[in-house]
Amino acid sequence: MKDFSDVVMDELYKKRMSIAIFAQEMKISYQYMWRLLKKKNGRWNEDSMRKACEILGIEIQFVSKSA
Repeated sequence: MKDFSDVVMDELYKKRMSIAIFAQEMKISYQYMWRLLKKKNGRWNEDSMRKACEILGIEIQFVSKSA
């Protein structure tokens, strides 16, 4: 299963949007966005996930794990 950073990277690729432009739209630094996407000393919080979804036109769905 992909984590949120992987999904965002896939969407950026599909939309041909650079990390720099995405960071600018998110109103955070390129360096911090890079760390989030590369899973290096950064964590997505609820607000940043919501904003990323709005920018990318995606939706988060939670699915329970069945036994």
